[in-house]
Amino acid sequence: MDAARRKAIHHAMVRLADGDRTAFDVLLDDLWPVILSFSERGVGRGADAEDVAQEVFYKVCARIAEFDRSRDGLSWAFGIASYEIMTHRRRLQRRREVLDEASVARQLDGAASQEEQLLSREIALAFEQAVGSLTEEDRVSLGLVDGTSDAAGATLRKRKQRALDRLRGIWRHIHGEP
Repeated sequence: MDAARRKAIHHAMVRLADGDRTAFDVLLDDLWPVILSFSERGVGRGADAEDVAQEVFYKVCARIAEFDRSRDGLSWAFGIASYEIMTHRRRLQRRREVLDEASVARQLDGAASQEEQLLSREIALAFEQAVGSLTEEDRVSLGLVDGTSDAAGATLRKRKQRALDRLRGIWRHIHGEP
């Protein structure tokens, strides 16, 4: 960028900060292509770069009263643009994280293949068969059927442990050692 254009941008910012609204058109003509190009280098070409550039231009205009006239106007605009590019990248990263979690959840929930569904049904049937071999008291202790147990505390924990040991034994007897 040549020094004359840089000086024109600075002068337009000073005029806009002083309340001269005609400086807006000059600033738009001179600053917009520079900010758009900078945004494209930061986030890539396309709609994202244009969105970032618009946000930068909006913030430059909204915060023009904070502009320090003794400093370079283009550098001030680049500072705002750098912040907006980093913000955009962080926002995209958060979206990717959310999308990645959502895609994993979809894969786990509804995207089971026919083979996986068949295996799940077979395992469920085998489990029902093994649970059917348990006594009613064992099934109540494990919470597999409705009912109340007269045991509490340590006694209930011991009954659950023994019922699980019996269920494991039945499973091993029916399906072999895992």
